[in-house]
Amino acid sequence: MDVSVELNGHLPVYVQLKEQIKFLILNGELEPGAKLPTIRQLAGFLGINRNTVQKAYQELETEGLVECRRGRGCV
Repeated sequence: MDVSVELNGHLPVYVQLKEQIKFLILNGELEPGAKLPTIRQLAGFLGINRNTVQKAYQELETEGLVECRRGRGCV
């Protein structure tokens, strides 16, 4: 999954992340049922706080774009 964030951008980091993942889903680059990176993996890769990734994933789940299960990750 190819995402990046601007730490000093005009949008909050979680919004940047959410919008990029949403774009990948809606454009078909992430197929239905595709497993997203774990919160820890993505936070480490991007160099951001895990709570930031968790907030982005939670908002995507609220919008019905992903399904997250504790201990199993998000798809």
